[in-house]
Amino acid sequence: MVEPPTERAAVNPPPLPIDRRAAVVRVELDATSWVDVVHGFVPEPDALFEHLRASLPWTQGRSVRDGRMIPDPRLGASLRREQLAAIPILRATGLVLENRYRIRAGGIGLVMYRDGRDSVGFHRDDEMRYLDNTVVAAVCLGATRPVVLRPCAAGPEHVFELGNGDLYVMGGRCQADWLHALPKVEDCGPRISALWRWTSKQGPPVSSPTHFIADAPRKRHWR
Repeated sequence: MVEPPTERAAVNPPPLPIDRRAAVVRVELDATSWVDVVHGFVPEPDALFEHLRASLPWTQGRSVRDGRMIPDPRLGASLRREQLAAIPILRATGLVLENRYRIRAGGIGLVMYRDGRDSVGFHRDDEMRYLDNTVVAAVCLGATRPVVLRPCAAGPEHVFELGNGDLYVMGGRCQADWLHALPKVEDCGPRISALWRWTSKQGPPVSSPTHFIADAPRKRHWR
């Protein structure tokens, strides 16, 4: 006689570390460049911020300014794609980017801005070289800071206030035709940006990447 199957208690899957249903707000910068902003993409970002700040080997780069080699006003680190498997929020974010934008999300770069004096000047991510169709995404952790975009040609700036757990994505020809910066601010705590970069390798390559166009703007009342 075959025994009837016993009922098993329902097992709830673990909650996702990111909010797939968070609203995506797209800003069309021009006919071929756009920015997507997702507020609250990471519902509980504090533990990740503390983990990254305490565990990564942060280093300070140096750049030439006015003929002198000076320390960059920020710290940097990186994680390979296989290392992201141990960090559920970053792994889940990569999967969302791959599914939503049809890209392959590899390893990431991380930047820590220790306080409001740390910054990055107007630049484009032209180290990717092929800029006709790119995706640059960042999860923001820690203090709220403005990210400012301005066209390479004349035109108005766009300011995005991005806080703890927010995601923003720059796409299309944004790296070819627009510059972005994180300016200095007053009275600000630490901030970490986790960055994914992807290029379709369409169009002609940039022959001499410059990356940084100018140093960070001086303190302004962005807020």
